[in-house]
Amino acid sequence: MATRAMALGGLALLAACGSTPIQPPVDSLTVARVMGRDVEVPPLLPESGNSVWPSEDAPRGTIGNPDARVRPGEPPTTRNQERRGSSSPPPMNDVYSGPPPGFQAPNLRPLNPAPAPLAPPPPRADGRVIPTPNGPVVTSTGGPGYATYTTPEGATGIAIPQGGTTTLLDGRGGVRQVPTPR
Repeated sequence: MATRAMALGGLALLAACGSTPIQPPVDSLTVARVMGRDVEVPPLLPESGNSVWPSEDAPRGTIGNPDARVRPGEPPTTRNQERRGSSSPPPMNDVYSGPPPGFQAPNLRPLNPAPAPLAPPPPRADGRVIPTPNGPVVTSTGGPGYATYTTPEGATGIAIPQGGTTTLLDGRGGVRQVPTPR
C-alpha cells in the first residue's frame, strides 16, 4: 500500500514539473539575433590609461631588504639607491663574510654511500675447448654446473665439470668422462 502511494506521489511530481513551458530570455542579444532583429551594439573602444602594465608600486620591506619600508609622510629608504643588473658585481658591503658567529653546520651523511665491492664473476662456461679421444669439443651456453657443447661434426651434448674430470652426455645417450682442462 505504501509503495502505491509513493508511486502516485512521484507521478504527481513529474506531472507538475512538465507543465511549465520553457521560454527563452527575450532580452538576450543572442536571441534577438536568432529572431532576425537588428541589434545595435556599441563598438569596443580602447580604455584610457595603461591597463596592461600597472604603475610601479612603492618599495616595500622584504626579507632581503627590510629597510625599504614606506612610512606615511617619509620618503622610502633603501640600502642601495642605484639599480643594478644581474651581471653587475655586488657592492662591497654586500659581500658574503661567512657564517654568523656560533653557527655549526649539521652533520650530514651522503645520500648515496659507496657501493659494496662486488664478488668476482663466475668463470665463463662458453668458449672452452675440451680435448676428447674423438676430437675436441667446444662449450657454448650453460648455467651453474653445466654447459652445452658442440663436436666438430656438429653433434651437441651437455658437459658437466666435476673437479678433475668432465662428464660429457651426448644426444644419443652416450656418456664419456674426460680430464678437465686447466
